[in-house]
Amino acid sequence: MKIRLATQQDKKRWDAYVETHPLATPYHRFAWGLACEHAYKQPMRYLIAEDDQHQVCGVLPCIAFKRPFSAAKSVALPYCDTGFALGDDDQITASLLGKLRSQSDYRDVSHEPADPEALQAGQKVVLRLPLPENSELLMSSFKSKLRSQIRKAEKNGLTMALSETPNEHVTLLPHFYDVYKQNMRLLASPAHAYSWFESVIAHYGDNARVCVVYQASTPIGAGIVIMNGTVAAIPWASTLPQYNRLAPNMMLYWSLLANVTDAGMQTFDFGRSSFGEGTYKFKTQWGALPYPLNWHDGSSTAHQPQAVETGPPGAVRQLAENVWPKLPLGFTVAIGSAIRRYISL
Repeated sequence: MKIRLATQQDKKRWDAYVETHPLATPYHRFAWGLACEHAYKQPMRYLIAEDDQHQVCGVLPCIAFKRPFSAAKSVALPYCDTGFALGDDDQITASLLGKLRSQSDYRDVSHEPADPEALQAGQKVVLRLPLPENSELLMSSFKSKLRSQIRKAEKNGLTMALSETPNEHVTLLPHFYDVYKQNMRLLASPAHAYSWFESVIAHYGDNARVCVVYQASTPIGAGIVIMNGTVAAIPWASTLPQYNRLAPNMMLYWSLLANVTDAGMQTFDFGRSSFGEGTYKFKTQWGALPYPLNWHDGSSTAHQPQAVETGPPGAVRQLAENVWPKLPLGFTVAIGSAIRRYISL
């Protein structure tokens, strides 16, 4: 077996391997690394393993993540919930990780199914929903209360638009970003640059979906889904709270769930939440199951998975929550997008 750095010429072989691997996520596609490079100048350090017949037998997506005034650290993967080595067997996976460890510090994440009763309040989990053969079966699997909530948005006069191709994505992306940037200001969180989303949808192409919910012509909810093999994930979803009484979040999620189910997806990844909190409860009402997120820090001497800090210290966070939502939107977007590239989660 040979392990080397992947190049642009390996993209098709890489994605072909990832598309059929049972543990792969949409973030494992070559497109995620390309977006990191092109939008944020964070270089790819993708490792590929080949057997003696030159067939791909393992991959490890990783970014040489660089912050100002500090050395680059390998991260698998930044800007998302997950990222880890894939291999034909455990030995290949271990060899890929060993190769990375020999070159630099690293951080990756693993997750295994868990009994929800064993989870603790505030623990970070990713929530996943098994999908049936079609959207009709999916709708019939929901409780009557959830079905009525889905219908509520339509009764309130909301409409939606959903794109499946690159040309369509470009049309909807400004509307998505309009909702996203407002929501991030309210959450006191730095927003990704518009160029980041342009790069993501450009590289994922037909493996992306953009959905926008409208009241009349005003975008009030929006989300982006990316896909790989039979798995769909929603890294970003936002609604404007002043319209939440109209249930735009229900129309947004149902529209995307129905679309990817009918497209042949078998799993929907709702993304990261804290166990027991509001977004966790929203996602579990759809039937999603929790999987603990265990981040591993290669620069630590600890033997157990490490919880990675996802924000500033408490006092700083509290100050930001009080001040950030009151600042001009253009200012929060400009400042936030300038620093977001340096926040790995």
